Amino acid sequence: MVKLHKAGERFQRDKRVEEKTPFRHTEKYRIGTRCPDCGLVFSGSVWKKPEPTSGGQFPSKPCPACLLVRDGQIGGIVQLSGNFAALHRRDLMNRIRNVEKVSSLERPLERIIKIDETGDEISVAVTTEHLAARIGKAIQRDYGGELQLKYAPEEKYAIARWHRDL
Repeated sequence: MVKLHKAGERFQRDKRVEEKTPFRHTEKYRIGTRCPDCGLVFSGSVWKKPEPTSGGQFPSKPCPACLLVRDGQIGGIVQLSGNFAALHRRDLMNRIRNVEKVSSLERPLERIIKIDETGDEISVAVTTEHLAARIGKAIQRDYGGELQLKYAPEEKYAIARWHRDL
């Protein structure tokens, strides 16, 4: 939203426009830029998986998701706890990986950063709040239990806590 001030007729941007999200950087990527870490290609204002026929010399810069992973910034956390999580760890991990795989087909910048398994708790750090919510909702839909989703929209961050005892 742009507001016009009477004195001097300057433009002032709304705070939402100036917000920096993890995937919006001030630098511009050239079309054809390839990420040296994951191989994604910047094309048509979005990062995509490269086509098999694409070849040639491209500029090389890390994509926003690789920058987040490198800098240790996370966009969300999924915490799974309870007796059920301890007994069905393999099934839960498979479901988490499947949600990431399906999500990455359309949104390749949404990734799992790391997974910590301690005792009867599993903690998954992801690049976006949307992926955290998607994983939490899929686990709750498939296995029941109690899901709490908390968003911090001003920080582009979400926590999904899922708990189920036997």
